[in-house]
Amino acid sequence: MESVTVDSLDMPYSKSSMMLSTARQAQTRLRNLFGVLVVVGFIVRDGLQVRKLSIEITDQEVTQINRRPPQKPLRPDCLAIIQNMSFVDTIFVPVAAEHSHLGAVNSWGMAGYVHDVTKLRQKPPPFSMTRQEMAAECMNQDDDYKMIKERFVVDLEYERQMQQSGKPRPKILCIIYTSKQGHSRIKNIRETWGPKCDGFLVASDTSDASVDSVKILHEGPERYFNMWQKVRSMWEYIYDNYYNEYDFYHIGGDDMYLIVENLRLYLESDEIQAAQNGGMFISDKPERMQIPLYLGERYMFRGRSNDTYNTGGPGYTLNRAAVKTLVVDGLPYHHADVVSPMEDVYISRVFALLGVVPYQTRDDNQGERYMHYSPSFYYNFQSNRIKRFQKFYIDPVEGFNHSSPHSIAFHKIADGMMKRVHSLLNYQCPSNILSAS
Repeated sequence: MESVTVDSLDMPYSKSSMMLSTARQAQTRLRNLFGVLVVVGFIVRDGLQVRKLSIEITDQEVTQINRRPPQKPLRPDCLAIIQNMSFVDTIFVPVAAEHSHLGAVNSWGMAGYVHDVTKLRQKPPPFSMTRQEMAAECMNQDDDYKMIKERFVVDLEYERQMQQSGKPRPKILCIIYTSKQGHSRIKNIRETWGPKCDGFLVASDTSDASVDSVKILHEGPERYFNMWQKVRSMWEYIYDNYYNEYDFYHIGGDDMYLIVENLRLYLESDEIQAAQNGGMFISDKPERMQIPLYLGERYMFRGRSNDTYNTGGPGYTLNRAAVKTLVVDGLPYHHADVVSPMEDVYISRVFALLGVVPYQTRDDNQGERYMHYSPSFYYNFQSNRIKRFQKFYIDPVEGFNHSSPHSIAFHKIADGMMKRVHSLLNYQCPSNILSAS
């Protein structure tokens, strides 16, 4: 085994350019040794000190991974975001003891509960919508119907081919936050998109195995205005119990509809696979060193260009490096005592202190993939439709083309609307209804 060591660094963050220069020298040395791009990453803690992250790479580790360039280079705006972030070593490390995580309790109130998040995928419930109910929903050709049928595409053929190929695929853990009052909504999710996730977890104020809900303990009361503390504990619980089992993690509320097939299509794309490798290459196996990816619909909080975040409505997606960065280097030290319902804003603020910013998730035609509202809202999208949110948008595309055909998630899809959207997206409308429309 050959190893390259970077001299120990312990300097003010303002001198980080010296550190990066040293890191680039190490990269060059490693590239000369193994003939591949190898990275040295650093972790920033509290925005004050930069400490070394040492790496040792063996010949065996290098030869086990095949790398190739992406079929199409990353767009300049996407590459610029990636190049301003640091690689993270994704090996699990325990969080320091002084920042003990509260964990979860089962339905009997016993501490230490770890839910089996694979249960729903292994045994999904039947879709309880009759043909008559489905026909009635399909005959109602409102703006939701029109938008889904005229704009959105779910590539079921790609999904079928990938499943039959037997190739290893990135595993996705889907996480919902709710309370006992929202468990009826969870039943609709469990019958529709939930079983398509590799893992499925519901964070609630009650543990109930029948809806995959877990009572994850957190600071403060169980109420909307304390959502930040709840989500902080959720990410800690996920890191402690499921971190090594999944590659990506999508989190959102109980009125979110997630098109899992389109999420997989995006996460398996050359763009995202290259992005988490620094933008230069694709690997046939997960790399130990990753760029943290924070994916969603980017907003500016109250129009502040220096306070961007991914809105929580359609949920946001993190890769493994982002989860580790958030839980190990972020949550224990930043905004830990804040009481706020704006969990999405504070997640972004923690990430920003660690040098992680929202990735540009629009498609090549500038269509948004993550939708803060239901499909009908985007049939003739106008950014000034809701005045108080107008200044939150970042260079919005007006009209029908605001949304990507391969959109990933919608918000405000509650109760019976969940099954309707599912039926329309998955081409389940009776053929006689479609032929008459």
